Amino acid sequence: MAYQSTQAIVLRRVDYREHDRILTLLTPGRGRVDAVARGCRRPKSPLMPACELFTLGEYVLYKGKGHETVTSCAVSDSFYPLRDDFDRLSYASLMLGAALSAAQPEEPQEHLMILLTRSLARLAYSDMDAAAVTAAFLLHFATLIGYKPRLNHCVLCGRVLAPGEGAWLNPLAGGLVCKSCYRRESDATPLDGPTVDWLRSVLKIGIDKTEPALRQAPVAALKRYVEQLIEQRLPKLPEYVARL
Repeated sequence: MAYQSTQAIVLRRVDYREHDRILTLLTPGRGRVDAVARGCRRPKSPLMPACELFTLGEYVLYKGKGHETVTSCAVSDSFYPLRDDFDRLSYASLMLGAALSAAQPEEPQEHLMILLTRSLARLAYSDMDAAAVTAAFLLHFATLIGYKPRLNHCVLCGRVLAPGEGAWLNPLAGGLVCKSCYRRESDATPLDGPTVDWLRSVLKIGIDKTEPALRQAPVAALKRYVEQLIEQRLPKLPEYVARL
């Protein structure tokens, strides 16, 4: 059929011609979809709300001979509170960048869609620490794309790491490296014992059931981990976080 209705979230938008935009949508059944929203930049266009970043809705798409086009959209959520907090907006942009790097055309992305929408909702509507929400997103994102970090034992010597024991997160090795195996020249980030325990808990039971006991969530370390895996840079963190 030429018309198709699908739930989608806007990952990217690019102005096109005088009044149009090209949207990159993440959909559960088709993965990444690029579609033109014609006339959406006109002041009274009914498509205007559907063509902003982070917008979640039911999009009706038409596929003809040229570009796929957006004909209508019932907006479910715009996660508007993100726009009132620069730090949370920065974290949300990082999530979109990660999703954009993984989504491929016509490859179902149901789990990524769920992870992204739930994480954006936590950022926008909960009082959970934004860095912790983003760290949890990146941890689960790495797992979804096939690079789940090994957190229970040293990836080099195989020794089981005790509860409360610190280690180094090494992207190239694929997980944690113990004190005996760590080398200064390696591209690894030190994590203390409580942080390692927190990561294990988030991966096992989710952030909603994990005690928020960390002084600083390891979002910068996980960002570096994911960037190494996907071989591209993600949007920047707030500057005070990026230095950690």
